[in-house]
Amino acid sequence: MSTADFIPRSDSEFNLWQGTLVEYVALNLVAWGIPEPDFAAVKSKQNAWITAYAKASNKQNRTSVDVVAKDDAHTDYVTSIRPFVAEWLASNSKVTDSDRTLMGLTVKSGTHTPVAKPTTIPVASIDFSVRKQHTINFHDETSSRSKAKPEGVHGCEIYTKVDGDPPKDVSEMNYVGICTATPYTILFDGAKVGKIVYYWLRWINTRGECGPWSTPVSAIVVG
Repeated sequence: MSTADFIPRSDSEFNLWQGTLVEYVALNLVAWGIPEPDFAAVKSKQNAWITAYAKASNKQNRTSVDVVAKDDAHTDYVTSIRPFVAEWLASNSKVTDSDRTLMGLTVKSGTHTPVAKPTTIPVASIDFSVRKQHTINFHDETSSRSKAKPEGVHGCEIYTKVDGDPPKDVSEMNYVGICTATPYTILFDGAKVGKIVYYWLRWINTRGECGPWSTPVSAIVVG
């Protein structure tokens, strides 16, 4: 396995990918014979990345220092991930190619058909009947009667913008999270009551590749 081709380039895709990787490894640590100290070292770098990424992702309040700290945390984290993957995941006989695919790692040529990039969109509807709460229901555009995700899709990425004009670009929005099963519930504080929340969604596959954006939807926060 090449160690130069499995790290996603964008921060948002990297953040999704690393979370899936670390969570999957944690569930299989004993079965795969991975020493706890080696995994703990990666977890330490992950904690630093999550903190720095969250701070730098707040475009309204971040500073240039926050962005530099995020970039430094990313470099430090990747430097820790690469040797860990090479030693414990790439050639470990206890780790299957299916496991590697679910972790977004490259599988050796001839053993696996790559997961396709999503081409369809999630269709969303917002239930705002509960005070200070939105429940986002979604399904694939190809099947309105099924809650199943498209083949190879890890989950649905959700972005929001609160109040103001409808967003014209994702740069105006805030990343909410990745939902692996419908529905997804968001709770709001009292300051958001009476305001409109705009939503954009898109599928993301197990390799962290994003599909096209959904049709925008919106709903008011009821007090």
